[in-house]
Amino acid sequence: MPFEVFRRHQRKLLAIFAILAMISFVLSDSLTRMLAPSSNTGDPVIVTLKGKPIHRSTLQGMYAQRVLANMFLAEIDPMIGRSFFGGVTDRELVDALILDEEADRLGIPATLEMGRDWLKHATNDRMTADMFEAHLARMNNQVSGAQLLTDIANQVRLMNVRQMLGPPLVTPLDVFRMYRDQNERVSARLVEVPTARFVDKAPEPSSAEVKAFYDKYKDVLPDPARATPGFKIPRQIQLEILSVDGNAIARGLKDKLSDAELRAAYENRKSEFRVRSEFPDEIFAGRPELTPPATRPFDDVRAVLATGLAEERAQSEIVDRFTKVKEEVLIPAADAYADALDEIDLAKKEGRKPRKELVAPPDLKGLADKEKLGYELTPMVARGDLDRLGPVSDAEVGLSRVGSGRKLADEFFDPRKGLYEPAELTDILGMRFLVRKIKDAPPRVPPLEEIRSEVITAWKLERARPLAEKAALAIADQIKKKASTIKETTIDGYRVVATPPTRRKQLNFLGGRFDIGSSTDAPIPDVLYPDETFRDAFFTLKPNEPAVAPNQPRSIYYVLVLDKREPATFSALYAPNGDEYRYKLMSRQEALRKLDDQWMGYLRKEAGLPSDWIPPDEARENASRGV
Repeated sequence: MPFEVFRRHQRKLLAIFAILAMISFVLSDSLTRMLAPSSNTGDPVIVTLKGKPIHRSTLQGMYAQRVLANMFLAEIDPMIGRSFFGGVTDRELVDALILDEEADRLGIPATLEMGRDWLKHATNDRMTADMFEAHLARMNNQVSGAQLLTDIANQVRLMNVRQMLGPPLVTPLDVFRMYRDQNERVSARLVEVPTARFVDKAPEPSSAEVKAFYDKYKDVLPDPARATPGFKIPRQIQLEILSVDGNAIARGLKDKLSDAELRAAYENRKSEFRVRSEFPDEIFAGRPELTPPATRPFDDVRAVLATGLAEERAQSEIVDRFTKVKEEVLIPAADAYADALDEIDLAKKEGRKPRKELVAPPDLKGLADKEKLGYELTPMVARGDLDRLGPVSDAEVGLSRVGSGRKLADEFFDPRKGLYEPAELTDILGMRFLVRKIKDAPPRVPPLEEIRSEVITAWKLERARPLAEKAALAIADQIKKKASTIKETTIDGYRVVATPPTRRKQLNFLGGRFDIGSSTDAPIPDVLYPDETFRDAFFTLKPNEPAVAPNQPRSIYYVLVLDKREPATFSALYAPNGDEYRYKLMSRQEALRKLDDQWMGYLRKEAGLPSDWIPPDEARENASRGV
């Protein structure tokens, strides 16, 4: 168990193994676990490509390379974020390995010079050696410049292979459809016919039918967006959370900054406030006094400087406080618990009585009060319920505002994350969290007798759906005969809801300076889980022609009646003041995404995988909110 020993005593060994310090800094504590498999997990096979097994350790190399390249690009331009070259899920890393093999087959190089040339081009020739070293220093020089350039070069060639099919064909009709989906608005009246209303009218199942129904779905996790049930209880965890408001600390420190401190900081950072000039810095070679550097005056940058200085000091204070708590309490507690686990496992293998007992560390409430930190003990929660925990659910691992991209769920539902091992996280608003997992209950299949009533209800719900649909069709016929819009608030005892004018697609921006946005399905107010069938019915409604469509889980059958359509016309799109150019770009972007999906699907098939392959754990996560 060499890794377990290292993990527990890494503070002593880091002085000897400097390379492990680099990994710990760049990839965070959670990635250190990933980059060295524990004794419990070994080096499992993740996938087989062209008959060759791909182990976790192979993915780890690509993981480290991609994270380093993404982090450096984010240092150059924070607006890019830390996913410029792609994400780091198992599926994305397997895709990267497939692209890597294709790049090798095509003879595309990945050299230091290629990485340097790409950086110069990507920054419009503004990237100099000094700038490169400065950005590298902000990463604490924990990786060599040559290695970083080579890593960037390899990620660039993977990106080139992925884009090698070139631009897709986009027609004027494609552009208009994109425009129409985002601008045409439909409002409707919806009569809700809940399936649950008809459960009492469904027949009672026999014992054999209950047993067969239970057996069919006992190993399936529940999903509220799915029509079929799931009786398996999902994995659940409990967390202890310490928190501190970084913005509040920064505001307090900002108010205490003296003018002398700010002026000293200004003098030390003048290079950050230089004014761009259209003339070269050395226009009068040998006479620098003739062209002194143009720097913004202190009074102009005072507020910005004060905010930045306060945030830096707040960050340093939080790091010190969290480090103290971790080193004095959390890490020793986690180490003691892990040592006891190891001793119990070893004693079991050797057939003797263990020399240590497994004792849970005390809670952190008293420590939180002493250190003036916020404290929260969560209930047992499944992965899909973590959003109930508030801001921490969207926080990213790390204490900087630009985190690693690894969210709370990814960190603590990772099977490699042990009990009581702490992790630091930061949310977008500046809250910092120190979190540890204190309970981890695996998924389980409850016996039939424990959930018999739920099984019977789910069985009867299936039989109730045709009855609900029949009632909805009858209401639709009734409305059609009247040939008028719905004025009532209820029809035959069923609620009528009026939707506001709604677009089929909504525009989303990722935040980049040149981001034109992308379109995604817009929510339809008062409709839970509308699938594509429902959306087609809703957005193609015609006057005096009611339609019937259920939501995705078939829990409600809707009678849809058009209230009003605000059309988007072809002439408006191509008018002199229209937004034709942006919709052309968005249509190309959408077509490019589809082309990319097709290309990667082809490459996966060539590698021996299904075109839509997803790792089993990610497939389960996508299929159920409760994984």
